[in-house]
Parts: sequence; C-alpha cells; structure tokens
Amino acid sequence: MGIAASQGRLTMITSYQSDLEFAMQMIAQKRTVLAYQASETAQSYPTLAAQYQVLDKQLEAEMTTLQTQETMVKTEYDSVKKTLNDNIQRDFKYNA
Repeated sequence: MGIAASQGRLTMITSYQSDLEFAMQMIAQKRTVLAYQASETAQSYPTLAAQYQVLDKQLEAEMTTLQTQETMVKTEYDSVKKTLNDNIQRDFKYNA
C-alpha cells in the first residue's frame, strides 16, 4: 500500500471506530434507561420488569459484539499505522 492509500485507509478506520464508539454509547444509555424502568416497575408490574431484563440482555449481547468489532478495528488501525510509518521512513529517507 502506498502512502496515500494507507492514509485513506487510516482515515476510514478512524471513522468506523468513531461510529462503533457512538453505537456503544447509545447502547449504554439505553441500558441505563431500561435499568431505571425495570426498578420502577418491579414492584407493581413484575412481568414488565422481566421483559425489561430480557431487552437488557439483548443490548448486552449487542454491546459485546460492538466491543469485539472495536478490538478488531484497533488491531487493524495499529497495523495500517505501522505500514504508513514504514512507508514514510522508506520513501523519505535522506541519503547523504
């Protein structure tokens, strides 16, 4: 990969990583709301509270998937960053 291609790939990976982080924040917020609603309805409506807990488990599974994807993206980012740095050092090496 050339320098321009590596830089483009790095930009795309950074964008995807930001999207993943935003999605994880949204899920965390939804889980907080569900926890609050479950605690509020636990006394009066135990079946509704149980449904909230099921929804929370689904969101937890989504969060785990996103965290796995984020780990993969971080690994790819590090790889592309190393390739980019190697290309820069090789291409712009000063020979005296």
